Amino acid sequence: MAKITPLDKILKVGTEYVTDKREVLVIKKVGTTSTIIGQIYIDRKPTTQVHQTVMPAYKTTSNFMGLFDLGDLYNVVPPETRISFTGASGSILRIVGYKAQLDPGEAVEAALMDRFNNQTKAFWVIVESSFSKGVDTAWPAGEENTVISLQPTAIEEYLFNHVVMASVANVSGGVAAGDWAIRFYLDKMPLEFVYGTTLQLGIDVLSMPRPPADVTELTPFTLADFPIDVPGNHILEVKAINTSGVNKSPTTGTSITVTVTMAGKYFRKG
Repeated sequence: MAKITPLDKILKVGTEYVTDKREVLVIKKVGTTSTIIGQIYIDRKPTTQVHQTVMPAYKTTSNFMGLFDLGDLYNVVPPETRISFTGASGSILRIVGYKAQLDPGEAVEAALMDRFNNQTKAFWVIVESSFSKGVDTAWPAGEENTVISLQPTAIEEYLFNHVVMASVANVSGGVAAGDWAIRFYLDKMPLEFVYGTTLQLGIDVLSMPRPPADVTELTPFTLADFPIDVPGNHILEVKAINTSGVNKSPTTGTSITVTVTMAGKYFRKG
């Protein structure tokens, strides 16, 4: 019977690693120092996407997210199989879970091989984009602009059931509670469409820290209890709106920029 030991290892970007003929890596959590969206490759096939903002290699006061739990979309690296990842130059990937050290001639568990065979069709993704209003251009009160627009193909599906993070940069006078909000649209229809008089639209950006930290908000905003399912050929839009009631100007020589980062599950048929 296989001997099970803890797995907590560091992989360097751009380096390909190969497991031993009696070694199975079961990756349950991941973290990275990559400041751009990267991707894990197992058997030279793409699977889990990674990003420091959502999946830091270590939990610190500047990012309380810590290691990202892959849940049912964990990664498996069977014997004599390659693993590597892409990301920012010089970055690392931390993989945590367990290692199975097989007896001579012992086969890999069927459940693990099933996940291995499907981990390129169902894995975690990071979706991130920014909207910039324009250098020295004011953002009028009540104006809404699209930050993310996503339309899966017919054979794809996204399920956003994890964190959503937002930040607003370069605002003269800073960002205060109630000034900016994020709204979700599916097929051009807002998911939240009934509001009381003068009630703020959407979710306030300061409630969606990017990332959660000791100088912003320790608790991340999550869609875990309110998942947004985006089937093939449907359109998800994430918009930012100035809810302050007054026009907002950028600091001189800059542009007000909103960035939204989301983690979700990706599924591909066939």
